[in-house]
Amino acid sequence: MTYPFFSNLNRLLLLTFLVASGLFTTACQKDAPEPKDYSGIDDEIITKYLAEKNITTAQKQPSGFYFIPVTSNPNGVKVTPGSTVSVLYTGRLLDASGTVFATSSQNNTPSSFIVGARQVIPGFEAGVALMKIGDKAEFIIPSALAYGPASQGGVPANSVVRFEVEVVDQKLYDDSLIVQHLVNKNITNAQRQPSGLHFVPVTTNPNAVPATAGKTVSVLYTGQLLDGTVFDATSRRGNVPLEFIVGRAQVIAGFDEGIALMKKGEKATLFIPSALAYGTQGAGATIQPNTVLRFDVELVDVK
Repeated sequence: MTYPFFSNLNRLLLLTFLVASGLFTTACQKDAPEPKDYSGIDDEIITKYLAEKNITTAQKQPSGFYFIPVTSNPNGVKVTPGSTVSVLYTGRLLDASGTVFATSSQNNTPSSFIVGARQVIPGFEAGVALMKIGDKAEFIIPSALAYGPASQGGVPANSVVRFEVEVVDQKLYDDSLIVQHLVNKNITNAQRQPSGLHFVPVTTNPNAVPATAGKTVSVLYTGQLLDGTVFDATSRRGNVPLEFIVGRAQVIAGFDEGIALMKKGEKATLFIPSALAYGTQGAGATIQPNTVLRFDVELVDVK
């Protein structure tokens, strides 16, 4: 159940400014031509686009990018430097068809980053910093604040880009995914815990030994994404149960909490929000950051 490896966040969106700066430095070496200043050209492209689309609410920022509010959440928590935010997004070119080059909708999972840590392109970070949790907005970002003079996976060099962005409350978002999944699967006996874990009893053994804190438990399990993708299972290792001590943080928090609700011989399904699973880091290639997990578990022994 422990995963020593972590997956990267979306490569296109989370292309760090440090990497971009490294490319820029290479272009500015002694024998290389000076890069062209595209700020004037980019601004003309943006203003023309806004006029053609009859967008009148765009707010030009001092840095040169344009912020377009879509929906506002007046009571939402303001994004602040140093905070970790979770966002749903779609990145498009400013061409006639609005070509999509990056989107979180492929796996319906938000991406997270620390505001002010230069983990995302500058224009994206500056745009999110103007928002509150629950807000939706669009950013139109000139090339100097996007991917600059180097082409990046579907984004030509010196491209103006547009992002549709929603800042989400990760806990509420995860809960909505779980609830919708339960509805879709017609699961009506889920017990939501205060932590956000959803516990679904499958078979019960009321008079058996409970898995209280400090007990050593043996568990058979299958771990899946909500789309059914299996990422781990004891059946892949000869059905040898996983052993751990309850309450010692030897497994992910949601798994630990779920097993602690069980007695020897019982079976259950655990729906674990990302904060109680692998959080903003993810695990391996299958478990992306901010991913809700499902575990089908059988508590075979308690001692």
